[in-house]
Amino acid sequence: MAASRFPTTQYLSEEFVESAGAIVFDLSTQKICLVRLKARDEWVLANGRRNCGESLAEAAVREAREETGFRCSLLPVTMPTRAPPAVEIGLTPDAARVCEGVNEPIAVTIREVDGGRGVKIISWYVAAFEERDGAEGGEGEEHFEVGFFDYEEVVKRLTFQGDRDIVQRAIDIVCKKFHVA
Repeated sequence: MAASRFPTTQYLSEEFVESAGAIVFDLSTQKICLVRLKARDEWVLANGRRNCGESLAEAAVREAREETGFRCSLLPVTMPTRAPPAVEIGLTPDAARVCEGVNEPIAVTIREVDGGRGVKIISWYVAAFEERDGAEGGEGEEHFEVGFFDYEEVVKRLTFQGDRDIVQRAIDIVCKKFHVA
């Protein structure tokens, strides 16, 4: 039996969970929405597990709504990705290329769970806050506090370095898209 030439780790369905999160931008104020886990006093990005039958992109938008109380939608961005284009013509090499106007994850976080017996795989998307249409919004799940912070403050406020790195990448992508210095 042949073995893969690539280092490989395989997880059965009960050993992994797919999650999705969003970096939610308020483009009108150049701020980003964060949630604070009150019990642990940690500032994090909205994210959570994907429901059965739900796409990762749908999960990112739903989790952002549930945790922040605000509606958002994925923001099409221009970014490097190894994913092939929507329409492939011929063989597409497995190499990073810049794709325009895509709603793809800008990063993936893999966390060990269950003492290393499993993993949580979090796909991170860029999203834009939508106007409230008269509804108050901002009333997410009760164990969260919600806040919008400017780009410099948001990077400082986040509890975890991994979240800071993802947010900085999202800021870079959004600033380039909207030509913001």
